[in-house]
Amino acid sequence: MYRPAAFDVAELDAMLDMVDEAAFGHLVTSGPDGFASTSLPFLVDREHGSSGCLRGHLARANPHWRTIQGASTLVIFPLADGYVSPAWYPSKVEHGRVVPTWNYELVHVHGTVRIHDNPAWVRTLVTDLTDRHETARSAPPARWQVTDAPTDFIDKQLRAIVGVEVEISSIEAKRKLSQNRPEGDRTGVATALAKSERSGDHVVAETMRRNRR
Repeated sequence: MYRPAAFDVAELDAMLDMVDEAAFGHLVTSGPDGFASTSLPFLVDREHGSSGCLRGHLARANPHWRTIQGASTLVIFPLADGYVSPAWYPSKVEHGRVVPTWNYELVHVHGTVRIHDNPAWVRTLVTDLTDRHETARSAPPARWQVTDAPTDFIDKQLRAIVGVEVEISSIEAKRKLSQNRPEGDRTGVATALAKSERSGDHVVAETMRRNRR
């Protein structure tokens, strides 16, 4: 990943926070037939190894999992992104030497794949994944739990998936949020994005405000 110093995220915890926030990534591997990619939700386990690991699951019917045991992978986690117009820069009025760009956050996780075709492992993963997202979105007693469904139904659903674990070997993150622009330009961008009709732009504006430096 190309990471100019102004946009680089160097701290491991900060990068894992970004992965946790994104929650949904693209598992990319290379094989004899070329590249393959599966998009899926991931959990971050920070205590596993020196850099942590990712846990998720794929549909058993998806052939991707059958050929990637022990393979190297790149997992891509896109976060907020949005177009930046030079019309939002006060510096446009001052000198006119401005061009459009794009603001975004992105994480690349490199690691080794382990497939877990084990009902107990998969059940734990699904339970942890459910609890993480239900807790973030609902308050008791509205939270759904795996145990709310009939046992035989859950058992059948679990047989239809396989677990995937990525042991992280390296991680790179980029937070491009107009840090290379003057303060007035940064404020102009955040203000314009916050007024956009595109909901994703509002996320970029809020992210810019949270990460001022």
